[in-house]
Amino acid sequence: MNVEALKIHDLLVKRKIKRVIFIPSKIEIWEIKSNNNNNIYWIDFTKNYCSCKGFYYNTKNSPCYHIRAVSAAITQSGYEIEILQDNKLNSYLDSLIDNLIENNR
Repeated sequence: MNVEALKIHDLLVKRKIKRVIFIPSKIEIWEIKSNNNNNIYWIDFTKNYCSCKGFYYNTKNSPCYHIRAVSAAITQSGYEIEILQDNKLNSYLDSLIDNLIENNR
């Protein structure tokens, strides 16, 4: 197994991937807790987007391993599910933005 495959395997085994579903809108956001620090990356799988620096700098070459990890999690049912009401969406997004700012200082 190469390094990336090992990282993805570790994310799956440690259940660090979460699918957050807002109802009734069915908006979906994927979260991945970092293996290395306290960062939480959010992924919009339908738009092939990740909030990590690797995605920002290398997206033209290939998707980051977080996006591939979500794909593997879907295939293997290797993720947690959190269901929230739509009225929680704004506070959820605020917390995501705060996390991104804090972890990119």
